[in-house]
Amino acid sequence: MKRFAIWILLFGLSSATFAAIDAPTGRVVLTVSGAIDHTNVPERPLAQFDLAMLKQLPAHEITTHNPWEEGEHHYVGFNPKDLLALLKSRGDLIRLTAFNQYITEIPMSDFEDWDTIIAYEMDGKPIPVRNKGPLMVIYNFDQHPELRTEAYYGRSIWQIQSLKIMEP
Repeated sequence: MKRFAIWILLFGLSSATFAAIDAPTGRVVLTVSGAIDHTNVPERPLAQFDLAMLKQLPAHEITTHNPWEEGEHHYVGFNPKDLLALLKSRGDLIRLTAFNQYITEIPMSDFEDWDTIIAYEMDGKPIPVRNKGPLMVIYNFDQHPELRTEAYYGRSIWQIQSLKIMEP
């Protein structure tokens, strides 16, 4: 019984530590809302992230061509499933909004089935706003030519400013 009580105490402390999401110290590049249990905006159901915070998530890489850039490029970014885990979310669909108010919805299965990422670097440099940054959805069109359709091109949103996690 004593071991069980200690295990409960340790598990509770580790969960509380994980639940803490720091506030951004740099310029906010992504605001997350919707079905999230952890936030970092007082009295609002939001979580805001600067680029440094997003870079703390596990990094994923894709090298591919796409219809918007000449040649092959190397992208680094995060998988939203890691972001959802951090926020203790159960969502299976995300709604992304760009600076120009373009909106698209992407099932989480795209990020699992196609190793899709939200990129913050292209060819080793942060993606500037004037070149579709700071955040953009990247599918690996070279590895999966079946994705070269209007549906997936429409999901390849750039200049992302917000992400809403939809209820399952």
